[in-house]
Amino acid sequence: MITFEQLRTERAPFLLFECLAGSRAYGTSTAASDEDIRGVFAVPAASYIDLIRPPDQIGDDRGNVVYYSLRRVIELLTQANPNILELLFMPADCVRKSSPEMEALISHRHLFVSRQCADTHAGYAMSQIRKAKGQNKWVNNPRPAAPPVKEDYCHIVPWHAGHRSDGPPARPVALKEIGWALDEYHAARLEHGHDTYRLYHYGKGARGVFRGGMLVCESIPKNDESTHFAGLLLYSEQAWKQALLEHQNYWAWRKERNDARWQQQERGELDFDAKNMMHTVRLLLSGRSIMESAKPIVRFSGADLSLLMSIRAGQRTFDEIMTIAEGLLSDCERLKAECSLPDTCDPAQATALLHQLTNDWERRGP
Repeated sequence: MITFEQLRTERAPFLLFECLAGSRAYGTSTAASDEDIRGVFAVPAASYIDLIRPPDQIGDDRGNVVYYSLRRVIELLTQANPNILELLFMPADCVRKSSPEMEALISHRHLFVSRQCADTHAGYAMSQIRKAKGQNKWVNNPRPAAPPVKEDYCHIVPWHAGHRSDGPPARPVALKEIGWALDEYHAARLEHGHDTYRLYHYGKGARGVFRGGMLVCESIPKNDESTHFAGLLLYSEQAWKQALLEHQNYWAWRKERNDARWQQQERGELDFDAKNMMHTVRLLLSGRSIMESAKPIVRFSGADLSLLMSIRAGQRTFDEIMTIAEGLLSDCERLKAECSLPDTCDPAQATALLHQLTNDWERRGP
């Protein structure tokens, strides 16, 4: 099995291609930019009939360094994936290592340029807009370090008179408000009641409602039904799971983010992620270029570069950027209708190329 460490060695026999990618390839890097590495590796054809399938992708924890198998690269190219297509058009000063097989793939890159590229570039661009607004919520609403606990998603309908009020009957009260300690109770499922349980108070002798990370229902002795019954527990497990997932996503983002990228938002100068919006326009400019000249733009220059950098620097409003994006989308649709590109890549030709390149690499040997 190929490992990340093997691919990072100077003479990795599996490595077909390695390049600087991201902002350093686009010409949009700043002093705070990370270094992104992308690469392609080969595996013997026979390994695909092993019970343990070879990896499609190998990378570091932060996603700054990612290598794709040759098979996965060609598969994604047939789907007009913008991030993979640009590997076939990398500026020479970004290429760290290449191989005869990669050069042969590049010489056939026209196979993967189709009208579908306009749609995928637009689709990726729209996803960047969603990120630009969504991550702003994380900036302005930081999460506490402690994950959400199940008790925060519990409400009680108390039974005994001491907890009744003059308000509407059977009104649920938040667990934190009523102050009950669920480790002094047992729970039993309420028939025909979703996420609702009967609660029985056993004090210090109780085993608790939550044990081992889950709610545990007990069989309550008949004699205890009337003497220990305390009320109903409403536990919104799905809401807790969703909150936990959002908490994990937030802290994964906090751990991996480049702090310099978010300073304008944290200072309140922007209400969106400028870098994501820059990528929106970058993708649309590149998609338009494919429809015009049958090749994407990787390295930007001139007016296009100035536009991207002004967006990155927060010098354009969200509405301004959206107007630019809508104009580029319109251009892509018009050019797609007029161009002579095929609708999609021919999968048979792509498969034949994969076989040829794999066979050439195996014959060449390490």
